[in-house]
Amino acid sequence: MILDPHIHSTYSSDSTARPRDIIKKARSIGLDAIAIADHNSIKGSMVGIEESKGMEDFIVLPAMEVSSSKGHIVSIGINEEIKRGLSPEETVEAIREAGGIAIAPHPFVRYREGLCDRIKKLDIDAMETLNSRYIFGYSNWKAKNLAEERGIPQIGASDAHFLGAIGSCVTEFDADFSVDSIIEAILSGKTNVFGDRTPLPLIIKEVINKKIKRI
Repeated sequence: MILDPHIHSTYSSDSTARPRDIIKKARSIGLDAIAIADHNSIKGSMVGIEESKGMEDFIVLPAMEVSSSKGHIVSIGINEEIKRGLSPEETVEAIREAGGIAIAPHPFVRYREGLCDRIKKLDIDAMETLNSRYIFGYSNWKAKNLAEERGIPQIGASDAHFLGAIGSCVTEFDADFSVDSIIEAILSGKTNVFGDRTPLPLIIKEVINKKIKRI
């Protein structure tokens, strides 16, 4: 199974991709599963789940990217929205209480609100060691080294904010088309991450379009 576990939809203020179009794009490039993880909202993934009903070969996971007081944490498998502004430790606890797992996205990218050095001691379920929105790749390298040192399951994710970036980096594992099976596979640590950087011209185009919309 191939999963892109970190995609943003129009339910994030910084994305232009509608859930329906995200699903269409993901299926067209051969993904088996996605997590629409919008900033501090579970609504995008709920819409995606509704849109994907009846699809036997594709699944949308309930998810959101939570702003803790010290950085972002992606939650997958949750059954309710997680409150923003809690400490990282409280956020992880709230995610688990809501039936989900806590993933550290882009942990060493300070300007994108990664947890940075706080991740070194945080009890996290998985870590993005390959995030496609990078320039030089140093932050991914640091994340990979830490994950291997601590035995933390590794995740690859596009962190897509527009359709063209979906699937740039992904996570591969053996699982059934169910939330529980996918979570179990991630927690087992038997994941393979692969992919490449989102092309810089596409990111620049995205930034320009956002600035134009704000005028």
